[in-house]
Amino acid sequence: MPTPRTDLSAFATALAARLPGPWTSTYQRHATYKDQYRTTNQLWDAGHVDYVVSTYVLPHDAVLHGPEGERLYVTHRPLHPSEFVVAPLQPEDAGLKPHHFEGVEEPNGIAVPNDPARAAARVTRRVLPRYEQALHEVLHNAADQPEPSHRPAPPQASQGLGVNLRRHTATRATPPAATTKRPASLPATSTSASARHQ
Repeated sequence: MPTPRTDLSAFATALAARLPGPWTSTYQRHATYKDQYRTTNQLWDAGHVDYVVSTYVLPHDAVLHGPEGERLYVTHRPLHPSEFVVAPLQPEDAGLKPHHFEGVEEPNGIAVPNDPARAAARVTRRVLPRYEQALHEVLHNAADQPEPSHRPAPPQASQGLGVNLRRHTATRATPPAATTKRPASLPATSTSASARHQ
C-alpha cells in the first residue's frame, strides 16, 4: 500500500500535469494539527471541502499553482480512501481586502476519484470555471472600490416610511390600561407569576 506522502504527492503532481496550462504542485506534510491552518485558512469554499478541513485532522496536503496565479488545495477525503478533495484557495494579492469578496459566491471544491485523468476532467469542468468567475468578480470589485465605504447607504424611502408608520401605529395602539399603576399592596413579582400560570 502506498504511503500517504507518495499517494497524495504523486496524485497531486499527476493532476497538475493534466490541467489546462502549466500547473505545478507543492506537497506539504504537517507536524502538528495547527500546521494545516496555514493553508486551510485560505480555503475559498463554503461547502464539502470546508466541512472536511474543519472536522478532520489532515496530516498533509498539496497546493497546485496555475498559470494566472490560481491555487487549488488538494488533500485526501477522510473515510473515502479512493477519493481526494480539490478546492480553490483565495488569491494571494496583498491589495485585496475583505470587502472585495462581499457578494461574490464561493467557487467551492469537489470530491474527485484517485484517477488523475478523471479527476482533472472534473476539476476542469466543474471547479475552474467557477473559480475563474469568482476571481474576475473579486478583481473587478477591487478595481471599482479599492477602499471600503465609510458611511452606510441611505435608507430607502419605503423603509423610512414603514418605520414612521409603525412608530405612529404603536403609539396609537397602546391601551390606556397599560399605563395604570399597580396597587402598592400588590408585589411586582406576584403579578408576573400569576400571568405565567394563566
